[in-house]
Amino acid sequence: MAPREVAIVGVATTEQTRQSNGRFGASYALEALKSAIDDAGLAREDIQGLYPRIDQWPLIGDPGGNYRDTNWAAQLGIPIRWFTGAVNSGAGTGVSAILDASAAIGAGYIDTAAIVLGMAASTPSSSRTAAWTTQPNPWNEWTGTYTAAQFALAARRHMHLYGTTPEQLARVSATIRNYGHLNPDAVMRGRGPYSVSDVLEAPMIAEPLTRLMCAQVNDGGVAMVLSTVERARDLAKPVIRVLGGADQLSYPAYAEPPLLEHALGHEFSRQWVDDGLSMAGVTHDDFDVVELYDGFASWIVMQFELFGFCERGEGGPLVESGVMELSGRWPTCTDGGCQSYSHMGAPALLRPVEAVRQLRGETPDACPGWASGEHSHEPGRCRQVRDARIAFAASMGPPTGGGNFAILALD
Repeated sequence: MAPREVAIVGVATTEQTRQSNGRFGASYALEALKSAIDDAGLAREDIQGLYPRIDQWPLIGDPGGNYRDTNWAAQLGIPIRWFTGAVNSGAGTGVSAILDASAAIGAGYIDTAAIVLGMAASTPSSSRTAAWTTQPNPWNEWTGTYTAAQFALAARRHMHLYGTTPEQLARVSATIRNYGHLNPDAVMRGRGPYSVSDVLEAPMIAEPLTRLMCAQVNDGGVAMVLSTVERARDLAKPVIRVLGGADQLSYPAYAEPPLLEHALGHEFSRQWVDDGLSMAGVTHDDFDVVELYDGFASWIVMQFELFGFCERGEGGPLVESGVMELSGRWPTCTDGGCQSYSHMGAPALLRPVEAVRQLRGETPDACPGWASGEHSHEPGRCRQVRDARIAFAASMGPPTGGGNFAILALD
């Protein structure tokens, strides 16, 4: 039997905020899941597979064993028939979950799956950095290293090898943050517009990364529902097909310093990227919108190279050319990304959700008629990509040597 074709049939996000006011991650997750099921036109009982990630259930904190995850069947009041996921993508709630769910649905093990994420513990114990930016491992804990410092070193190495400039990194963040400026749902809505100079003049976090080149810290929830293309065509929303994708893990994400080359002295393989594109039957020229994971500005430069949009060392000039702009070749991080829209600690699913909204034409912005799908496509006012039909969506760990992506298309 040929594999069944898979579609994304529902997406939803809660409010993304810095003020949870006592809410738990479970609250955000359940709200997002209900909204995604409603968006799909399905019922809770239709969900057979589940990929959850929350920070805690109310009054339970951080329970031992597997209670945090397996409590979902009891909370939803339905049996869960498929419950798995990798950890290279927001604890299994991003692209890795999309690919796993697509495989399960395609093979016929289940008909419908949901991916759900809720985080409400963003208030750091230290005002200097969020809790998830440090790793309690003996080989790095004693140095006081944290994520921004690690990737600042990788950025400096990239600058040394290829001549990447601070201005190019600043162009990345100004572009992404200006999309968030237009997005009424972004945490940083209305804070721009930003110039390259604004980004460069922001306080330095870890040279060469200024504060405006780094992801923010906030709370929120997000969910996605997948089913068969056949089922999707009976539902109200446009059918968004999962054409393919790929995943590769090269080293412990965030625990060990990111490298531009393999520790054994050779370049990381990009065969996995070629395999994913081949599976989907597309090339880079087919993509209308690109949603990358922008934890830091330098990550975008590295991902354009890693994913083959340009050769190694060409990422800086590529972003400087305006390729990420609404009028550019590959509009990128069009919701404002981790730097402006939301980063709640494990935001891996947000990039694919934005890709779905772009393909559906459902992007809130400054256009008066956006709610009915009327967009001007005017840079500085609109963030809806014109005639978007195929999207590239990444949700990854460190973009040196590995990561993941899904290729989505309007049916």
